[in-house]
Amino acid sequence: MNVREVFAGRAVWGSYLALVGPLVLGALDNRLMTPLALPGYLVFTLGSAVGSRLFPTLELWVFWAPFLVGSYVVSVVLAAGYRVLQKTFVAFKY
Repeated sequence: MNVREVFAGRAVWGSYLALVGPLVLGALDNRLMTPLALPGYLVFTLGSAVGSRLFPTLELWVFWAPFLVGSYVVSVVLAAGYRVLQKTFVAFKY
């Protein structure tokens, strides 16, 4: 396993798009908000609540940048867990 695969592999971008994609589509057009956006929406709501407590004068759009960075970190952790499972169990090997 190399560094590029850990930080920019298919598993990282797949989980990142699964977290961010539905929420961004729902933010652009409310008709596109689906139940798939729920994990990203919960993370964004919790981050916005904490951010509003820490920085009450900031607008809501400012919290998109920490959400996007945080989603990437979560995606790297999920992909690393996937790699560990893949190496451990024979059923996941391809």
